[in-house]
Amino acid sequence: MEAAAVTQEVEPLFSLSDSIEVITFYIGNTQYATPVSEVRYIEQDKRKTTRIELNEKLGAEVTTYQGKPVPIYDLANLMGCEAEYNKNIELLKILEDREQDHKNWLIALESSLKNNTEFKGAKDPTQCAFGKWYLTFEPEDEILADIMKDFEEPHSKLHSLADELLNLKDSEGVDKALSVLEYQKTRTFGKLIDLFASAKERVENITRPILLYLDTSKKMIAVRLNAISDIVTYTKNSFTTQDDVDENEGLNNLTFVSGYLENKDNEPPCVLLDWRLFSSPNA
Repeated sequence: MEAAAVTQEVEPLFSLSDSIEVITFYIGNTQYATPVSEVRYIEQDKRKTTRIELNEKLGAEVTTYQGKPVPIYDLANLMGCEAEYNKNIELLKILEDREQDHKNWLIALESSLKNNTEFKGAKDPTQCAFGKWYLTFEPEDEILADIMKDFEEPHSKLHSLADELLNLKDSEGVDKALSVLEYQKTRTFGKLIDLFASAKERVENITRPILLYLDTSKKMIAVRLNAISDIVTYTKNSFTTQDDVDENEGLNNLTFVSGYLENKDNEPPCVLLDWRLFSSPNA
């Protein structure tokens, strides 16, 4: 279905009123808005879906609305971006893997002390997988950033235990080294594990995508968003059509971009979406 044909059938959003109420949300640094009049239902995405998987990037995902199958479109993917919640899911996996690494590290150190074998774990905190990742990771969430700052002291202390306990074993015996190790399991290592738990909990709390169920006038669809920002009313005077400012023909593929809403306080314009103009990328 061609975008021009659809546009001719749809009355402008401001044809019936000089104001419009919209739901706003972000993808990356861009703010978008969807008319409240087009939204039929909002719920947290609980991943109760059916997915036909063709490959990692191509598939079809379906949920239900009032008992009938409804296709899900990931808005970030439609815009050619990576969804924030997908980044968070990847982050959660990193934290889980790096936590397990340090559990394995401690087991290996204890085994080395007990069995008088070579310890091959990283003694430098910047050389383990977590340490290398930690040096480059810059969380956008302020609460998560505060949690991550607290990792440095116990993580460095844990790795320093390797040389400390191996030397202690040689000077005062294995029993003394194992006694200190048991103490540090509840102190240094325990603090590190608590931080991993706090970080994972925070990531889980900010990874709660939303499904907007929208009436396109042709069919019902569900659109997945990272989160909803606000509900705002704009006037007709604040609206500029896409055709008035955009000259990039590639944007014609985004049939549901209606135009721009002028924000206050010198903030960038908000992109107004009209789902009545939507046509599937595969149409």
